[in-house]
Amino acid sequence: MKYLLTLLCIFALRAQALEPMTDTDLEQVSGQEGMQLTLRLRNNVDELLNPVGCSGPLNPCRMGLEFAGRDGIWLMLKDYYGYISFNSIRLDGSELPASYTSYEDADRFLGLDGSCLVAGCDPRSLKAVKVTYPFSKAVGEYDDMLLLMNIGRTALEFDDGPTPGYLRDAASGSVLGFRMSDSTSLNAPAKARFDGSAYVFGF
Repeated sequence: MKYLLTLLCIFALRAQALEPMTDTDLEQVSGQEGMQLTLRLRNNVDELLNPVGCSGPLNPCRMGLEFAGRDGIWLMLKDYYGYISFNSIRLDGSELPASYTSYEDADRFLGLDGSCLVAGCDPRSLKAVKVTYPFSKAVGEYDDMLLLMNIGRTALEFDDGPTPGYLRDAASGSVLGFRMSDSTSLNAPAKARFDGSAYVFGF
């Protein structure tokens, strides 16, 4: 499988060597504390989200799952390709509120053994990472997450002598197929919108 993981921050990184910025260029930069990330993963698709080599029997677009106690039996996801992108995730340092809300639950920060997972089982005012998606979006704007997933065929394959099941295509039928996309065009990803903030703490 071919994967591409791209991290796009508020800084633009070029393929060539980094070059110093002039004073004029620096004057055009504005910003504040924080970070903005875009995370992208491509699996067996090109830049235009067209599948690469995913047609015909025994094509390389496949994922094999072998479970404990079922050696030699493979659950195969065939004609398997997709794309996922989380766009413009805003990260910032913050603190949790200093007072409890009406949803206070004294047992929320207890471990299985009854011990506190944070000091005194009290998370108030702890340092946190704030993850934010702004509310100020246009009507019909759903670009916070893009998702394309295609599983053309699902079948069981079995080891056959020296050939492992994940390299066989003896089961030509399928018990399941799955596809998540948008109907606007072929291989257009489905879209989702996120609003509001979440806090990550206790690290």
